[in-house]
Amino acid sequence: MDRGRKPLNDADKVRYPDSDLLDYVNDGVAEIYELRPDLRVGKFGQPIAVLAATDTFPLSAAHAVAIQHYIAFRAETRDDENVNENREVKSYKLFQTLVSST
Repeated sequence: MDRGRKPLNDADKVRYPDSDLLDYVNDGVAEIYELRPDLRVGKFGQPIAVLAATDTFPLSAAHAVAIQHYIAFRAETRDDENVNENREVKSYKLFQTLVSST
């Protein structure tokens, strides 16, 4: 979550509470599994675990980078009056590209 704050310029954790970013992480992991169901081999039929802030990220380091971009996308979507819409779209496309290439 802290890495996802960097492009949002929120290192001091003022604009985005951890609870919101953790929701984005969990949504992003679920979306990764939608885009890449092969990552759930052997786990089909089991619910996707909801991560807590202290949990280890369940996917590869490359997917962790994708989640950083997903966090930025979601946060920028929320702050639509303060964000360049093009940047928001680029963050999501980068997330999709990283997920599909890993």
